[in-house]
Amino acid sequence: MKKLLLLLIAANSLMAAGAGDPLRATLLMDRFEVHSSEENPLVWDTSAYIGKDYDKLYFYSEGQRSTTESESENELIYSRAVTPFWDIQGGVEYDRAGSSHKTWGVVALQGLAPYFVETRIRLKIGEGAVSANFDFEYEALITQKIILTPRLEVEAYNKEIPELHKGGGISSATVGLRLRYEIRREFAPYIGVTYSNSFGKTAAKYGGEESSALVAGIRFWF
Repeated sequence: MKKLLLLLIAANSLMAAGAGDPLRATLLMDRFEVHSSEENPLVWDTSAYIGKDYDKLYFYSEGQRSTTESESENELIYSRAVTPFWDIQGGVEYDRAGSSHKTWGVVALQGLAPYFVETRIRLKIGEGAVSANFDFEYEALITQKIILTPRLEVEAYNKEIPELHKGGGISSATVGLRLRYEIRREFAPYIGVTYSNSFGKTAAKYGGEESSALVAGIRFWF
């Protein structure tokens, strides 16, 4: 879901009529990092796809693991390009929080918003529960190799989800700022800071709290 990949896909789409529509596959590890918080969790955010210009099958996985807890969100998604910069998506998501889990149906919109803001908006539905997730990211080129990336993610639920330790309403928000150095475009170490907070019933009932951390990690794709 990165800007470079979206631009390449869009350019390929415009040339598809004359150059064919080959099958392609890409894996992007957007974040693979360690946080400086008390439990030093390992955090990942990865996506992979196989497909052609207009139709793709995606796998997304995002989560964290530490000595005391682990959680993840894993999606299998069909994606259809509706404009050069926007895809409509649908599929299933499997969430885990410790030993608990929940399966959702997912509808999403993914693409490049004005001012090159990389956007993914998900609506998740499962057993009477509805969740909305908003993910925004921007890449600011300081030089050709040094890139600053602010990121914002917000999630909300229409009701309490005990198995995932989530309360109704806006559950959490996370803001991050990462600075990476591209040794090659396909491989870049980075450092940064992240801030997260829980709200409403999630914080009151399940102990979510405000936290901040320094992060260090690597980003790669092929």
